[in-house]
Amino acid sequence: MVGHPRRAFVAVLALMLAHYFLVMAGTADSSTGTHNPATRCKRPTHAFVPAKARIAAIGKTVKVIQVKRKANGQIGAGPTTTEGKWLMAMDPKTKPGGRKGSVLLSGHTWPDGSALGNAMLDHLWAGNGIVLYSGHTRACYRIDKRKSYAANEVPSSAFRSDGPERVVIVACSGKRLGPGNWTRRTIWYAVPATPAPPPKQPSQPQPSSPPSNGTLIGGLLSGL
Repeated sequence: MVGHPRRAFVAVLALMLAHYFLVMAGTADSSTGTHNPATRCKRPTHAFVPAKARIAAIGKTVKVIQVKRKANGQIGAGPTTTEGKWLMAMDPKTKPGGRKGSVLLSGHTWPDGSALGNAMLDHLWAGNGIVLYSGHTRACYRIDKRKSYAANEVPSSAFRSDGPERVVIVACSGKRLGPGNWTRRTIWYAVPATPAPPPKQPSQPQPSSPPSNGTLIGGLLSGL
């Protein structure tokens, strides 16, 4: 009978440890927003057109569509339909993996709070990640800044075509004045998430060699 309580204790301890590691794994994923992209995602070797975007912070993978610019040069937007609520629109000028310029993405915000833009406004913050991919090719990014601007004060530098590669995501925010007319724009800036370097191995201490006779003699003489 003595062995039964011990087995029960071991079983309970094993369950507690399993629960602990599951919780810690979930915490690590949510902290990065992309299942730790800095350690699991290598930068693509060439520019590509993504088909989907994984945004772990909102728990969604959404379709990415290419939207041409308007005749006046303004960036286009996805369709304002029920399906369009959860589409990520991308400007085709700059592609992920191209090593320079802003990859421009946008999502609609709906007044009833049911669209992609609403989810990002509620849950997407600096430190979260986004993965753009098509087939086996993917590019991972980490949000390093989120900023809100008045609708007519968005800096043109957000949409640059040169400089280091980054992702820029735009969503309407603030107060809705009418269909498609919001007072502010929220912009997320994201930088490529590169693989973390392997941890350095601690150097092994070298065994000290025994002192020579001369050293011993010198030590003795110095004490005299």
